[in-house]
Amino acid sequence: MSAPSRIDSAVDYDPFSDSVLAAPWAAYARLREHCPVHHHAGFHPPFFSLSRYEDVRAALTEAQHFSIRYGQSPQYTRPAGLVNDPPEHTPFRQLFNRAFTPRVVARLGDSIRSLAEGMIDDILPAGSAEFHSAYASPLPTTVIANLLGIPAADHALFRQMSDALTATYNEPDPAASAEPRAAFDRYFQRVLDARRKRLAEAGISRPGLEDLGHALPDDLISRFVVSEVEGRRLSDRELQWQLLLLLLGGNETGTALITNLLWRLLEVPERWEAVKREPSLRDAAVEESLRHDAPVLGLFRTAAHDLEMHGVPIPEKSKVMLLFASANRDPSIFDDPDEFRLDRDPELTRRRTLTFGFGAHYCPGAALARLEARLTLDLLVERMPKLRLAGPTERIVPFNLWGRGRLPVAW
Repeated sequence: MSAPSRIDSAVDYDPFSDSVLAAPWAAYARLREHCPVHHHAGFHPPFFSLSRYEDVRAALTEAQHFSIRYGQSPQYTRPAGLVNDPPEHTPFRQLFNRAFTPRVVARLGDSIRSLAEGMIDDILPAGSAEFHSAYASPLPTTVIANLLGIPAADHALFRQMSDALTATYNEPDPAASAEPRAAFDRYFQRVLDARRKRLAEAGISRPGLEDLGHALPDDLISRFVVSEVEGRRLSDRELQWQLLLLLLGGNETGTALITNLLWRLLEVPERWEAVKREPSLRDAAVEESLRHDAPVLGLFRTAAHDLEMHGVPIPEKSKVMLLFASANRDPSIFDDPDEFRLDRDPELTRRRTLTFGFGAHYCPGAALARLEARLTLDLLVERMPKLRLAGPTERIVPFNLWGRGRLPVAW
């Protein structure tokens, strides 16, 4: 890749600095106003950041300029399945769309509520808890693990492996993620081999969806094993990638949404009282949380060719971070963008926010994350009406994710 020896940025912005990690909003405002295309040289590889709403939204829809085929993380990865540009991406996306249709997600409501009630029953007698570890983390992890078909005995292991992998997002050395990623690959390979062994023992050489619930359990792993893309089975590498994306997307985003939502409602007790008093405000609270505190601060694309934006050259193959969280607070789109407001129209907020991306790569699990958060809010109002913060909170580790890794509460 050819690149200029030096690219100046008008704002001193370091996404890994303590001040930005603690609260990036003021830095995002400076970027939007003074440096909408920022170059950060203090990472390997160095990368650009886009902070304005229109730029981020456009980049999400312009694969011919901003490609996903080299991965959504700061490091370069190889294209596979969903992590690819159309048209290669399209048939894999169709697999996910069928797994997360609105009807399928709606049917999960009763089972998720039952699971959530059991978790609340377990912690209720104590009168206080660190909510991230007691509820916000295990609920989405268990939901996605159940959908995948992972046994309950392995759910804690999944969370540990997920935390180990996302912690490497802050590391400039791409080798840092090699072993955490390999641990997932080894685990999923054992699961895939076991499913194929069951098919072989049943004498099924050409499995299909009709075999789910009989020769194979009816879960997402089995569905992917028997599905075809353009007339062929998915390779082991493609399967491992899709399963890893499902797991990370299913638990990291859901967990962060729940902690962010509860944190903002409890830090201003009048907000908590309002959602208790007016159930109609609860959807608005979930959507405002997603806008105000995007669980994913930003994901990456790669420049497909030499580009220039706002007078800044972006050389081909440069990594570019699309700052969803900054776009969600762009004052050209949202009034009082830094204020957490329950009086916003939830449907309008939902249509405008870029929290789950936009276009072809819109997060297929968005409806599931919203369902988990809304069910949680309803249950906490019912079961813990006197809920309150019980100490300082702490953010999660990965620089491009935003949630509370520690959220002490009492009731």
